[in-house]
Amino acid sequence: MKKLIILVLLFGIVCATMVEAQERSGDTYIISGQVVDSLSNEPVPFATVSVAFEQTPTQYLNAVASDGDGRFELQLRMPGEYIMAVQSVGVSTLLKPFTLTEDNRRINFGRILVRGDSQAIGEVTVVAQRPLVTMEIDKLIYNMEDDPESRVNNTLDMLRKVPMITVDGEENIQLRGATNFRIYLNGKPSNMLSGQNASQVLKSMPANTIRRIEVITDPGARYDAEGVGGIINIITSRNMFQGYQGSVSANASTFGGFGGNTFITAKTGKLGLTGNIGYNNFRRPWSTNDNTNRTFINDELHLREENSGRSRGQGNFLNGRLELSYDIDTLNLLTVGVNNWGGSQKFRSRRFTKMFDTEEDDDGMLFSYRRNGDGSYSWGSTGANIDYQRTARKKDENFTFSYRYSNSPDDESNSSFVHNITGVLPPYVRLDQRFDNNARTTEHSGQIDYVNPLTPAHTIETGIKYIRRENISKVNQEVLNENDKWVPLINYNNDFAHTSNIYAAYAGYAYRSQKVGIRAGLRAEGTQQKVTFKLDETKNFEPDNYFNVVPSVTFSYQLNPTQQLRVGYNMRISRPSIWFLNPFVNDTDPYNISYGNPNLVPEKSHGFNLNYSRFTPKLTLNASASYTFVNNSIQRYTFLNEDEPDVLRQTFGNIGSNHRAGIFVNAGWTPNRTFRFNLNSGLNYVDMNSAELNISNSGLAGNANISAQVTLPKDFRINANAMYFSGGIMLQGTYSGYYFTNISVNKDFMNRKLTVSLSCSNPFNKYLSMESSTSDKSFSSNSTNQQPMREGRLSVSFRFGAMTESIRRVQRSITNDDVLGGEGGGGGAGGGGGGGTQ
Repeated sequence: MKKLIILVLLFGIVCATMVEAQERSGDTYIISGQVVDSLSNEPVPFATVSVAFEQTPTQYLNAVASDGDGRFELQLRMPGEYIMAVQSVGVSTLLKPFTLTEDNRRINFGRILVRGDSQAIGEVTVVAQRPLVTMEIDKLIYNMEDDPESRVNNTLDMLRKVPMITVDGEENIQLRGATNFRIYLNGKPSNMLSGQNASQVLKSMPANTIRRIEVITDPGARYDAEGVGGIINIITSRNMFQGYQGSVSANASTFGGFGGNTFITAKTGKLGLTGNIGYNNFRRPWSTNDNTNRTFINDELHLREENSGRSRGQGNFLNGRLELSYDIDTLNLLTVGVNNWGGSQKFRSRRFTKMFDTEEDDDGMLFSYRRNGDGSYSWGSTGANIDYQRTARKKDENFTFSYRYSNSPDDESNSSFVHNITGVLPPYVRLDQRFDNNARTTEHSGQIDYVNPLTPAHTIETGIKYIRRENISKVNQEVLNENDKWVPLINYNNDFAHTSNIYAAYAGYAYRSQKVGIRAGLRAEGTQQKVTFKLDETKNFEPDNYFNVVPSVTFSYQLNPTQQLRVGYNMRISRPSIWFLNPFVNDTDPYNISYGNPNLVPEKSHGFNLNYSRFTPKLTLNASASYTFVNNSIQRYTFLNEDEPDVLRQTFGNIGSNHRAGIFVNAGWTPNRTFRFNLNSGLNYVDMNSAELNISNSGLAGNANISAQVTLPKDFRINANAMYFSGGIMLQGTYSGYYFTNISVNKDFMNRKLTVSLSCSNPFNKYLSMESSTSDKSFSSNSTNQQPMREGRLSVSFRFGAMTESIRRVQRSITNDDVLGGEGGGGGAGGGGGGGTQ
């Protein structure tokens, strides 16, 4: 790992030196100076210095922001007669003509004096290189469109560079070291970005359609109660204008996968449109998995199971969305959106199982068999939303009414057959079997919001909301009898429904001055629940109804124009999703059974955050510390049943406490306009405890992502990236660490409208190996998984069109972020990842 980090560092230093040498070679023209206030004689930090040809003064060729001392340096490509505009909030715009020639390539203007302006500054258009990372009172923003890699990469790859977010080798997403978070699309929850399918969707979403990614670590009162991690908000809509604009992209990989995407935005008159459609064919080559389970009775070995095999999969994914915006008049706006996406995957597995009654001696084998399995997994979502916004004549005062519908099916089918049997199998090992598990979540949501800026410094907001959510699962399992007929397993089949009626109201207050920002609020939520089993009504029950008041507060202080300090507290409530509730019993492997728990209750978490940020044109630094605790944490756990002491069972329960303390650092260095270096790292200390199971576990988990970008002449770019993850802590065990690398070369054509990229993932390692171990006093389980990771990819992207007038968007919409189950948050039905337990 040290060699990889050194390699990336050397790459960055060499590239930066090359670029610096090229910039000094005489091919460029440079102007410089220092912006100073004429009255106070103090430097003006972050003033925008823009340059245009004198004959076309509104068409800017280049722009930069001055540093903390008001100094700037700007490069141009040719001689000519120019005009320079110096602009900043609270000062009059200064226009200064100048001329560059072959004999006069560099001009130093020295001290450029600007004076205060008591009048409001009119609208200006500037072109500048913004910092990749910026900070607001309650969130961190990664400006995706300012990252050159976004032109050809997918959104999942770009997430690796966003502070406080990690994407591991199995494409599981974590926010601040936890999987309990929600992903929004344009400020609204999206079914296609929830649950364990989020990674697949983000891989099919071109990053060049993303404007920015917001990491909301301190959600305000208007957000539903969401767990430990917070919210990742992906903003795809650019500031859309009269006319049209779009992009077309395609990619192919050495694994045999391929895909394409089309994005378009257009506006004519009062009607605006944004649309996207994408297709992705993915293939997962054969990966191997070896598992050893040991069970104990009175501390003596009872049985040892060795299970080895391999699996592969391939499938298709199609997604599309369309949003229409209609300006009824200057005060009334209507937005309608629909989205539909779906995917299917076929998988094949081949496994060999051996059972022993001795620790290491193969002579003690009791039986063995091979099991071949084939199945399919399909998922999807259909959603629609309508938002009406009434804006008052007072600036930023508005009233919004929103309705949202979503239906998210999630189906799985599998058939498996046993052969090559030696010895005598136990009666609970079914030979040939098949099952169908059809699950879905349906939601209807309505919400009313009102925002009123009482003064420029004080704002209040309030709203009410209602959600009706139904989680459904229908399971049909069958076995092949001695007459070669499929017969149902009555005791394993179910028709399950979990219905929730959620009602909420909130009120919030925000204050902002030149240095101080405060955001505080209270949210009241009540829930009524009902659980039914249509095949056996004696199991029906009504969980306890509950009511909670959820506070949140965030305080920020501007130390100086370049530094900010922020501290916050919030309480969150996380309701279990269908992944955790589904009682479907997956016993394809009869010695490793998994199922959900319909008796789960929501977990409540308390989070404290401290953040420091410093931003200059060349250096950005964001450092944060957080502490979160949950006393009724939903944990995935494994146990033995006394009736079958050699079968491991996995399910979920509100069985433990989860305390997590972490520090996170993101640093970016941009010494010149052609080179960028970034460090994104985090370290968590996790302490889990379950009095019910009489077990506890604790330890450190960390990650570091180092990346370098360099822009070369003739629109070439080189990007290198290395990431290390130390491993993680579970309630009953640990999982190992890993590292991966990526390098890519990009080239722009046709005035940067066409971009071609060639990349290689993990050039130093063909496979990624991950190990995990789970144990208590009655069992131990150790697993090793190895999957191919070295992959080459060719990507092409073409952008077209132009816009001239902006489209308005509704400022508020429905955000259903109360469901536990971020990426990796799979559950009972398929035995997926454990929500916030990792």
